[in-house]
Amino acid sequence: MNHPRITLISRLNVNRALLLLIALLVSGGVALQAQNKDSTDTAPGVNTSPSTAPAAAPAPVASTDSAAPAPNLLSNGNFETAGADPSWPDNWGKADGITYQTDNGKHFLRLVQQKPGTMLMAYREMGIPAETKGLEIVIRYRTTGITVGTSNWFDARTIMHLLDSSRKQMGPDPRPIIFAKEAPEWTSVTERFVVPSGATTLQLMPALFQVAAGTLDLAEIRITPLSDDDAKALTDAASAADQKQTDEKAAIAKDLALPATTPELKVSGNKLLKADGTDAWLQGVNVCSLEWAADGNNVLWSIRVALNDWKANCIRLPVNNDKWFGRGTDQTPGEASQNAYRSLVDDAVKLAASKGAYIVLDLHRFSAPDAGVIEFWKDAAARYKNNPAVLFDIFNEPTGTTWDVWRNGGDVEKKEKDKPTTTFHSPGMQAVVDAVRSTGAKNIIIAGGLDWAYDDSGILKGYALNDKTGNGIMYSVHVYNWKTDWQHKFLDLADKYPLFLGECGADINKMSFIPASAQEDPYTWVPDLLGLIQKYKLNWTGWSFHTSATPDLLSNWNYDPTPYWGAFAKDALHGKQFELKKLR
Repeated sequence: MNHPRITLISRLNVNRALLLLIALLVSGGVALQAQNKDSTDTAPGVNTSPSTAPAAAPAPVASTDSAAPAPNLLSNGNFETAGADPSWPDNWGKADGITYQTDNGKHFLRLVQQKPGTMLMAYREMGIPAETKGLEIVIRYRTTGITVGTSNWFDARTIMHLLDSSRKQMGPDPRPIIFAKEAPEWTSVTERFVVPSGATTLQLMPALFQVAAGTLDLAEIRITPLSDDDAKALTDAASAADQKQTDEKAAIAKDLALPATTPELKVSGNKLLKADGTDAWLQGVNVCSLEWAADGNNVLWSIRVALNDWKANCIRLPVNNDKWFGRGTDQTPGEASQNAYRSLVDDAVKLAASKGAYIVLDLHRFSAPDAGVIEFWKDAAARYKNNPAVLFDIFNEPTGTTWDVWRNGGDVEKKEKDKPTTTFHSPGMQAVVDAVRSTGAKNIIIAGGLDWAYDDSGILKGYALNDKTGNGIMYSVHVYNWKTDWQHKFLDLADKYPLFLGECGADINKMSFIPASAQEDPYTWVPDLLGLIQKYKLNWTGWSFHTSATPDLLSNWNYDPTPYWGAFAKDALHGKQFELKKLR
């Protein structure tokens, strides 16, 4: 469906120039490899925070067998025919990294990544019969050990383009088929798409798309025409989605034209006070995706739904400092990319302010601040200086350091998956506070402690941050359903400082990087967490208002809540009271 979000799948367009070059270089059935472009974004990896990157895009829906399957439009789609060279299937080209193998008497192609960060693909072209209105593609595949590359959409996928009779590419491209990272048994997936009038050729590219490692086996690729009724249903759905997108853009534009109504906040003891002296209580959600996608995933509409329908009054907005300066791997270098990213953040702020709500601008980084963090906050703080609607969460999740280095700076080891450990100098969190205040910005600053922003105990032991010229500092804590010792780690601070649970939540599925026995059942843990929040009137934003950045508040992009987390959170935002039965 067309929608105002740009999904993880559609972010493939960033690499369109690379793919077009490949298409020009290959002919008929030639398979080849293409070098990955340079990357500066951090590759997704395993750590003890669920908020680093979205979960992998789900594989397309499984196909069902037909009693009398239609003939396959893709010649030798099952790899069984070998002619002049019996060691290789007809119509399929050879390349280093692709082998022809047999399993239980059936032939298949195996793609094995040999050079991390390169593209390995089996390229085919297929003529589209005249009067074809839609196509269905079914692929039987296996995968093992797929490790995403330097961006989280560098995975195992099938890329498709449609060409007209002059070999001009026609848009939009069919949605890529994303293969599961681990599917050790033969698995079938199905994708259907409309064929635009004038399309004569389908380019088909099953690929290890710049992955770091992994194996993709292809047993069969079956392509058949859709019936006229099925093609019409797809077309009607696309039209309805287009209209929905138009309506949503109009609603957002109307809100953006409204005046800002958000009152300024100041820290007073352990409370937040509005300009009129009344208490403020921030409650809301994390609208994530700008930390991994320059265009975001439906950011503005999600904010609008969270504020209007879920009754949030605060949105935590994770952002990426490289993308802020137009340096992200999914951005075209230059001022235009930088301005587009910043304009989207500007609109998020305006949208919240039009409804009297707040935006917590979260620099979504890990480990410890570096020079890039100072660079970002000197720029961003100047941009939103003294905007009543904006609070500054200066560093998402500090970890792997000491309280002294956390506050005052020092050398920090940087550990990345499959990379040698390096050391960098951190200026420390106090230096980040000072950088913000050097711009003249008085906005409230939010700072998380150690252990992925869970442990704030050092604040009471002499490591509190100084703020002599601003509206005060809140301390952040990120609480998930494997974290214990709530009292010592953060509740002890509640009598002296306002606390902000910047991330919290629980997933029904166990996190692979935490022992399963340590992860509590969301159906008992979540009500207790919300009871804690309400008993102590803690400020909070649940993670995440997204469908694939666990733990998800949303079941789908219709904004239906997940039953194990989103439903409880939505009830709390609507005023339902929860009882704290057990303090972890």
